[in-house]
Amino acid sequence: MVWRTINGERTLLSTDPGQMLADQTGYWAFNLLIISLLFTPLSKWFRLRWVGYRRAVGLWAFAYAVIHVLVFYWLILGANLSSFGRELVQRPYIVLGASALFLLLLLAVTSNQFSMRRLKKRWKDLHQWVYLAAMLVAIHALWQIKGDWGWPMVQAITVMLLLGVRLWWVLQRRLSAAK
Repeated sequence: MVWRTINGERTLLSTDPGQMLADQTGYWAFNLLIISLLFTPLSKWFRLRWVGYRRAVGLWAFAYAVIHVLVFYWLILGANLSSFGRELVQRPYIVLGASALFLLLLLAVTSNQFSMRRLKKRWKDLHQWVYLAAMLVAIHALWQIKGDWGWPMVQAITVMLLLGVRLWWVLQRRLSAAK
């Protein structure tokens, strides 16, 4: 946000600082989610030991998503619950964002050693839902674009590529297991 202000692109002193904060927190929540998804492929391809950072980055993505929703609710809707209900009906992309936030909440709550031990294999299955959350966020971001499609398209394509890589790995494992 500071960088954009310095470059004169946006400023907190704009006519709608609430909208600017909502845009920026959503933008960074999505970027952090994508970065968390990049750790596994980068670790496998380049033999890096970055997977340990994935949880922290994922939790930061969740934190930014929560801030994004709180900014939207308090600064844009004025903490009016009936306005929030109207927004859900008038702007279905908000339902997608809320669904993604719910999935991220489940993942954040279970991102600890206790949950890993307790859920065992189901923990890994549960955390594969991050890809659905990422797709929902991508659609949420693309659906509300009014102008520049550049960065949201890059984000959506990145999510699709990461999902494609995961699907490729699953297919390879199943084919090798079938032999």
